[in-house]
Amino acid sequence: MYRKNRIAKAVSGIFFVGLSSTIATSAAYAADEEDKGNVERIEVTGSRIKRTDLETPVPVTVITRQDIKQTGAINVGDILKQSPVAIAASDQSNSTFSTTTVGLNTTALRNLGQERTLVLVNGRRFVSGVDPSTGYAVDLNAIPTALIERIEILKSASSAIYGSDAVAGVVNIITRKDFEGVEVDLQTGISDHSDREQNTVNITTGGNWSSGNAWVSVGYDKDNGLKSSDRNFSKYDQAIFLDDNGNEVVDNLFSSYPPQGRISYKDSGGKSHTVNADGTPYSGGFNRADYRQLVIPIERKYAAAGIYQNVTDNTKLWTELNWNSSKTINSTIEPTPLDIINNVWLKDRNGTGGMDVNSPLVPDALRQQLVAAGITNLNQVSAFVRRMVEFGPRSTDVTRDTVRVATGVNYSIDDNWEWDSYLTWGRTKQDQFDGGQINVERAATAMDVIDDGSGNLVCRNELARLQGCVPLNFFGAGTVSQAAVDYIRVPSKANGAAEQFVVATGITGELPLELPGGAMSMAAGIEHRLEKGSFNPGELAQTGASSTNAAEPTDGSIHTNDYYLEFVLPVIEKLELDLAARYSDHSIVGGQTTWNAGVEYSPVDNFKLRASAARAIRTPNISDLYAGRGENFATVVDPCNGITATTTGIVADNCRSIPAVAARIAAEGAFNLTQAEVQSTGGYQGGNPDVKEETAKTWSGGFIWQVMDGLSMTTDYYDIKVDDAISTTSRNVVLTRCFTSTDFSQNCNGNAIRDSNGVLTEVNTGTGNENNIKTRGLDVEATYTADMGPGAFKAELKWNHLFEYKQTPIGGGETTDYTGEVLYPRNRANLNLSYSFDDFSVAWRMRYWSHVVDSNDGSNLNFTDGNPLVKYNSIKAVWYHDLNATYALSDKTMFNVGIRNVFDKKPPVLNQSSNYGSTGINTAPEAYDVTGRYFFAGVNFKF
Repeated sequence: MYRKNRIAKAVSGIFFVGLSSTIATSAAYAADEEDKGNVERIEVTGSRIKRTDLETPVPVTVITRQDIKQTGAINVGDILKQSPVAIAASDQSNSTFSTTTVGLNTTALRNLGQERTLVLVNGRRFVSGVDPSTGYAVDLNAIPTALIERIEILKSASSAIYGSDAVAGVVNIITRKDFEGVEVDLQTGISDHSDREQNTVNITTGGNWSSGNAWVSVGYDKDNGLKSSDRNFSKYDQAIFLDDNGNEVVDNLFSSYPPQGRISYKDSGGKSHTVNADGTPYSGGFNRADYRQLVIPIERKYAAAGIYQNVTDNTKLWTELNWNSSKTINSTIEPTPLDIINNVWLKDRNGTGGMDVNSPLVPDALRQQLVAAGITNLNQVSAFVRRMVEFGPRSTDVTRDTVRVATGVNYSIDDNWEWDSYLTWGRTKQDQFDGGQINVERAATAMDVIDDGSGNLVCRNELARLQGCVPLNFFGAGTVSQAAVDYIRVPSKANGAAEQFVVATGITGELPLELPGGAMSMAAGIEHRLEKGSFNPGELAQTGASSTNAAEPTDGSIHTNDYYLEFVLPVIEKLELDLAARYSDHSIVGGQTTWNAGVEYSPVDNFKLRASAARAIRTPNISDLYAGRGENFATVVDPCNGITATTTGIVADNCRSIPAVAARIAAEGAFNLTQAEVQSTGGYQGGNPDVKEETAKTWSGGFIWQVMDGLSMTTDYYDIKVDDAISTTSRNVVLTRCFTSTDFSQNCNGNAIRDSNGVLTEVNTGTGNENNIKTRGLDVEATYTADMGPGAFKAELKWNHLFEYKQTPIGGGETTDYTGEVLYPRNRANLNLSYSFDDFSVAWRMRYWSHVVDSNDGSNLNFTDGNPLVKYNSIKAVWYHDLNATYALSDKTMFNVGIRNVFDKKPPVLNQSSNYGSTGINTAPEAYDVTGRYFFAGVNFKF
């Protein structure tokens, strides 16, 4: 085993109290030459080689346990999204309208997506917590903050070190170890609106003996969340309109699917009319925000344990166990909006169902108006829609249970070489129950009624009556009986699992080769990884019999065998090269080689230049490859619409080669689609087993500078280019590629299905290598410490400047420039000021999000004339201020209190008119605080 000396202890001490790694490096600079050979070697994020210097050619930033305590956050996702280099990919606000991803907390470095950010726990992979039909990412709900010692963020691609997915960088969560005695951690919090109460309790016990350590930790926390109606800015669904003077104003927006039902039709003269479903004058819409969540409530239970045993002087065995159960509680959105014509009678799919205007369910007032307009069947009206409030809100209750076991052996071959082997197994099981859903087949049956001869209305179908069918009356508010609700309500259940198995072995040490700067070090190893995923959306969803879209199950697995090699070459005393390469043999895309190359040079004392370059990959995951197809009714533009016999060009030629299209042109002179036909195109989207890997070329360069005693800084420029980025191919792109091809397939290789009239009924799509992404920026970190009065002052600055973020379609099309938009600010920064003396410390934390725009290209719109936003396209810079204080009553008791968003800064307006707004939230929760001023207090006891 390596021997500790005073220098190693000093370096480790500096690191763990939370100063920047820059200062730790300067401490290493200060080491006497005669002591360097005895400093303990440790593993640093971004390298497999154990070393004495905490710095590597790639930049790493650290979030310490003290930082975590100062935020008062009980979720890792909330901690990470405060970092200037990370953003929430999914959180408790932006997932409120989803189903399978509701309540997830995932992170994305450099805004490159959760799938390009590798999350490790203690340097090893962690199982995905996302439904395998939806995506792949670690759910940070599964890693309780009470167990975290620090978080190291590697701000550079590192596939050669860690394998696939480390394109944007790596988040390495280091958990606590070496517990002695019993520790109880309690915290509670509440907003100044007296809501969003959060409570957490953690109990940990452990003990050391002469040859090892063991510990057990259990905990519980609950976040009560927020309803949209709990805040003024989100209590109504809103949009931007123009007033009489042409000025942009915010106004409430109501859904046109009201509880009383709405029927729109045209009379014989072509004039449009809209009435309530009972025939009375239309009385208005519905506020969806009344049922929405601003923050999804989550309850978590967890347990963890670890044991570390030295079986000999040279051999240590270890095992880590984790169990976590995360559950969303009463996560709701508005009741089902039912389009009776298209959802029940399936007119948009050429259905012929309907209801005769003389049905006994149709109110006389409505019947008279429809008959006067020449309408004999309700499938002839323009719209017949209703909000199904009798069924209650649509709810999604999801439980995610994560189990993970990691075990391994460390063997010190001698004082120089060490061999490590480990295996990990993890599984996340997701059980989901969706409320408020409707069986549309039963709805159609229950709307077909007759008089039983005694003045009672009954379902026409006798078998259905025996099965409980009762008339379903959609004509007016409160007209759906409880018996009808019971008959057509359908419980929707879904379940799935993601599973991961990793086994790895490797060695690290110094080679018997000396360069002018010292001995060469190396690491080498082999890693096998197996990923499995399945998801069952439920029988009714698979058959399309419920009010939700049809979906197919997901089932698949992938594996990879990796071989890696890394060298550290001290070329001269002040110049060091880091070289790494990895070969990955993937079961689907085959062999891939990645590499990292870095250099560190210290021209003078206390100043170090560093640079790195890398080739990284992201191989397709189970969702990319095997996600079950889900139904989609997004608008599709048929390239054949408007084609005549004389239209020129390859698109027209390909259209006319389709017999049904050609026949219609011959009969009508042109292939002109009606509005109903334009809106009738459905289709499916899902995985694609032919998708290939993404590749990324990245480089960074900067310096580390100990400016003077107490003041240090790092500056790093980064450049990332992702080629062949995987995303879902839009259905319009599928058609464009098909109809502009010289090798034309009439059904676009099975992806475009037409009926006998030539109308597109399905356009199917899946994942593909669709885009190239380019981003560039600058990171600056600075730390200043000084004795001041009776105590010590400390200031820390972390700043990110974004030069560029652009995405270009591979198959042609305009580049989209996101630079300076809401989630891509040009500047983000954190400034932390703290002062401590004796047993008391206080910290003032400031978070900055610079001025942004909602759209660079005018793609947002006001709801009056549809023109791009002007006033509300621009969002001012925001500063958030947090205050925290701690007091150590004794060595055994520590109190912690704080206030987040001290000045109760309200979020900016981003609603339905905005690209980054959403219903029930009216802002971008990834960027802006939706809770408001928040108070928290905690206490830590040790026994």
